[in-house]
Order: sequence, then C-alpha cells, then structure tokens
Amino acid sequence: GFRRGVFMKDIGVVNSPSGAPTLALAGGAAKRLEEMVPAGHEARIHLTLTDDHPWAYALVLIEAVAIPTGQP
Repeated sequence: GFRRGVFMKDIGVVNSPSGAPTLALAGGAAKRLEEMVPAGHEARIHLTLTDDHPWAYALVLIEAVAIPTGQP
C-alpha cells in the first residue's frame, strides 16, 4: 500500500512534450518525492508501460540528477 501521505489520486500518467509517458505528481506524492531528492539535485522520472490482455505492466525509475552549478 501507500504510506507517508501518498495516495493514488496524487499520481497520474501524462505525456511529455515528446509524447513519452511520464508521471504527474501532486499533493503527498509530490511532497514525498521532494523529501527524497538530495539538495542540489532534481528528480527525473522515467516510465514505461505495456499491456497484452489480460496483463498490464509499468516500470518507474526515478533518478536524482545533479543540477549544474555553472562552475567548471
């Protein structure tokens, strides 16, 4: 199940500008992700979906990517 204030209603599948699926997080889900990402990093969410009746499968990978500081 879900914990720490994260509910299914806070997670949605949307298309990125390129058309690839990704997640839209709101409420407790967005807050929890923010808490998990280290300072100086931003979250990148990767999502792949497939279905072949009667099965559906989703894989989500969340990575924390360092934000460039502009210093060499």
